[in-house]
Amino acid sequence: MLNRRFLRIKALQALYSYTQEEKPDATAYRKRLLAGLEKTYELYLFLLVFPVEFKAFIVDELALEKSKYIPSDKQLLILQQIIDNRAIGILEQNIAFQNELTKNKISWSGHQDLMRKIWMELKVHPLFTSYIEAAPQSLKSDKSFLIHLMEWLIAEFELFESFVEDKYLNWDDDQILVLKTVAKTIQGIAENTKSILPAKHKDEEEDIKFLKDLFDLCVQHQDELMNLVAVKTKNWDQDRIAVVDLILMKMAICEVLYFPFIPVKVSINEYLELAKLYSTPNSHGFINGILDKVQLDLNQAGRINKLGRGLVN
Repeated sequence: MLNRRFLRIKALQALYSYTQEEKPDATAYRKRLLAGLEKTYELYLFLLVFPVEFKAFIVDELALEKSKYIPSDKQLLILQQIIDNRAIGILEQNIAFQNELTKNKISWSGHQDLMRKIWMELKVHPLFTSYIEAAPQSLKSDKSFLIHLMEWLIAEFELFESFVEDKYLNWDDDQILVLKTVAKTIQGIAENTKSILPAKHKDEEEDIKFLKDLFDLCVQHQDELMNLVAVKTKNWDQDRIAVVDLILMKMAICEVLYFPFIPVKVSINEYLELAKLYSTPNSHGFINGILDKVQLDLNQAGRINKLGRGLVN
């Protein structure tokens, strides 16, 4: 889940904040950087368990309806569609998922008012009415409904997004990765599967080392990295170069110089992709041109020393 691109994004965010302070504490920033990874994972679990919690609310709602009067067949069908959703049932019964929720203390308890407001709008929304009309459902259609439900909640139901944003301060930074991972997890749900959750890290020890080294080396060599960029941008007004562009270029050069097992092209391409996401429309071409010139000079000076898989162009 927490892949290398995401780790680069987290380092970028930390370095950006670091450069904005007059006397920043690198140790404190590194500590917050690593703690932020846990908050990302918690946010993922919190959103993924929403359908399960919503089903629990609907079960209570059905019991309440039956206690008041005899519901019509249509009312029962509407409520039962959520209760019978196969994808929710698989999430609900998956032991590994439930253990992760307990371990990370993830819960939606105490938010019945929010659930009720969601239900009041959802039950008359075309997303849900078309889902009911297509009954009986398959696991595939149940999964599709859940994915679209989460998309609707984020894109259209402002109260839901505001609630998540208030609970998780990292929402703005992490929502793209988390929402994609939630959708991918739901899409991958299958009958009788034991493994639902993606691996948190491909190699946690290696990933944490990469993240710490990237941040630390960018801080330790910031003057050298800045000088390498400045030489190739001397004809540019330095004050007009976006701060994000400068940080992206310094990070890319840092990887080229100090990460022997990462190929040069991989590093440069990764930061060009980040420029598309986090900088101006013209930044991609600008950064590409500067990095090409810098890496050519470094190569000619014999300063690029790659090992193992880093030798791959």
